[in-house]
Amino acid sequence: MSTSTSSPEQETTPAGIDRPVSPIPRSPNSSRLLDLGERFGLIALLVAIVIGFSLAQPETFATAANWRTIISSQSVIIVLALALMVPLLSGNFDLSVESVAGLASMVAAGLMARDGLPLAVACVFVFGLGIVIGLANGLLVTKFGLNGLIATLGSATIIDGLVSWYSDNTSISSGISRGLVRFGTGTVLGVPSLAIVAALIAVVVGYVVTQTPFGRRLVSIGSSGPAAELVGIRVDRMVVTSYVVSGGMSGLAGVLLLAQQGSASPGSNGIAILLPALAAVYLGASTWTPGQFNVVGTVLGLILVAVTVSGLTLTGAASWVNSVCYGCALILAVGASAWFRKKRSGA
Repeated sequence: MSTSTSSPEQETTPAGIDRPVSPIPRSPNSSRLLDLGERFGLIALLVAIVIGFSLAQPETFATAANWRTIISSQSVIIVLALALMVPLLSGNFDLSVESVAGLASMVAAGLMARDGLPLAVACVFVFGLGIVIGLANGLLVTKFGLNGLIATLGSATIIDGLVSWYSDNTSISSGISRGLVRFGTGTVLGVPSLAIVAALIAVVVGYVVTQTPFGRRLVSIGSSGPAAELVGIRVDRMVVTSYVVSGGMSGLAGVLLLAQQGSASPGSNGIAILLPALAAVYLGASTWTPGQFNVVGTVLGLILVAVTVSGLTLTGAASWVNSVCYGCALILAVGASAWFRKKRSGA
């Protein structure tokens, strides 16, 4: 009679989050320290960065005006980050969120400026447009078996081309609803209006993800699609729905982007919006509820990156530092998640 020793295994989702299958038991003290480090490490780092820049630039960084600028500038990105997060919960990418937002911004501006349609009609139209694109992405992934990363990268490229065609490569800066622009630059009790909208969206998404069957099923699919099917979850339907939600949120983000900028220009955002959104989502997966994409962690991750970029800019750093910071944040976030998973498995 022979005996065999099984080694710890790990399961990696398409979204790049390693999940331990057979963890090696750890001592209670090391487990507790690791749990605390995972859950609150990002918060501690954020506090340290804020204190550091506040001491280095007290007259510019530690001011209400600077914090309003940071919060306002990240409002649209947080909505896009949450749009990214929804399909990622099921283990699928949606790299078209920025392109959908750009298309929604341009089409909404065109409907108001060229066609004379009211703001409400333009908003409903582009929201529906985002939903249709999300549905198409979901069907490409589920019915045609395409990898989500490739499918949405392809759709993003197509959308960018459609934006150039629709706009004739020209910006639209007049004829846009004045009320929308005033809203995009306004404040309520000193808080940017866009930030309030972003916060409300974050609360709704957080509730749906953690407190509803839809959110719990998405998490189950992300953990193990085959296991989710065995317990009766319709995986394909849930994945398609996650892409539909992502597309609708991206369409809404496009309206907020138009309100923020007061104009629509083809190709004016691109990677400058997508990269920090990705970095925020993956930073969020390494904190609060480690190993799982979550709203609180995503918001904290975005604030961390935005505060760091703001502090570096105020200290006189060159403009290219922004891109370097976003790229490093994304790499470190994915790396940190993988490292914590290995520590948990005892590897």
